[in-house]
Amino acid sequence: MAEKTDKAYEMIKQGILSGRISSKQPISVGSLSSELGVSRTPVREALQKLQTEGFVQIFPNQGVIVRELTSTEATQMYELRIALEGYLLRRGITLFSGEDIAFLKELLERQREAMENNDPFAFMHFDNEQHLFIHKVYHNPFIFDVLNRMADRIFYGGVQALKMPGRMQATLEEHVRLVEAIEAGDADRAIQALEFHFNRGLTSTISSFDQA
Repeated sequence: MAEKTDKAYEMIKQGILSGRISSKQPISVGSLSSELGVSRTPVREALQKLQTEGFVQIFPNQGVIVRELTSTEATQMYELRIALEGYLLRRGITLFSGEDIAFLKELLERQREAMENNDPFAFMHFDNEQHLFIHKVYHNPFIFDVLNRMADRIFYGGVQALKMPGRMQATLEEHVRLVEAIEAGDADRAIQALEFHFNRGLTSTISSFDQA
């Protein structure tokens, strides 16, 4: 049973992250059960786990809906990211090798391709990979653990924000400025670029849910 629950959990969560399972209509346990090829019990258990993680809200005898990010939740997450990733950048700015910079530029190209394909899910994947790379260059397992616990909620909010007109292009430009500052070894400019990127991301995330 645990294996079926885990399978249902992963597939439902990916459906939510990608936007395939929308907040605009209730989640049908029966439909998910048929789609995933499992009984209703693993689906219900998966949804209960997703509720504890903040992805869905279960209303007894009424149904299940995808839970949007609140403006307070989004603000608090972005404030934490600015504080912690800014610290990592300042500590690790001199540790980026030429190979590291080349990898970051490769991720920029992958983002550009995703933008040209109008694929916010793929774009966010490479966006997230770039931020995680900063953690690898200067690794603090305690900071990584804190940010990793909210990674999926950040991803979900980011995908929704990237659907806003012009947001993918703006995000790519923000990432380009960040990589340029890292390549120059300029910690102040890198942190300024990071803060600008996160503040714009927060505004777009809140706007995307307001317009949903």
